[in-house]
Amino acid sequence: MNLEQNFDAAFATSLALKEKQIQQNYRPIIGIHKWFARRPGTIFRNLLLAEFNGKEPIANGYWHGHSFSGVIADPFMGGGTPIYEANRLGFHVVGTDINPMAYWVVRQGLSRLDPSEFQRLASEVVADVEKEVGELFRTKCVICSKEAEVKYFMWVKTAECPTCSTTNDLFPGYLLAENKRHPRNVLVCKSCGHLNECATIPSLDTPSNCIKCH
Repeated sequence: MNLEQNFDAAFATSLALKEKQIQQNYRPIIGIHKWFARRPGTIFRNLLLAEFNGKEPIANGYWHGHSFSGVIADPFMGGGTPIYEANRLGFHVVGTDINPMAYWVVRQGLSRLDPSEFQRLASEVVADVEKEVGELFRTKCVICSKEAEVKYFMWVKTAECPTCSTTNDLFPGYLLAENKRHPRNVLVCKSCGHLNECATIPSLDTPSNCIKCH
């Protein structure tokens, strides 16, 4: 009964929308142990608070720690988002899944962590990867001309027009990032390859010039 009366759908939705925009920042554990179709942890935290946190408005109770008692079970836990959220609120948790990888992912996510040992092993992994493929992810800075690390590459297939022999890029546009996960829209210039940040996405009706080649 508490769930039906206390759940604040508008508040939960506002948090879930923000979380899904850049989920790995809100739930770092899922960046380490990947799983399919991760659900917003904010939703399950809100559901648990609605049921077990009495009459306190969720918009208040959400932001401070809790030490609830009892056991929360999820018999089809998948990546374990409800299990994680219940555990963070103080509950004992029991989770099961037919997929052994799901079990391993959740078990690892809930295991105690030795920060110094984790840092040591992570540094070894970084060094091994750097040695193996590091040179493939370096380029020249367009501002200072010094060597710089590459964040990502964008590979685009091309095809020649059968009529006029013009080479065409086979992708829908030059927008690399929208202002949902980035402060501004980021577009690459078709002519010179420079990255441009725009408050609004240029269109045929409202075009914009490249800040480098114009």
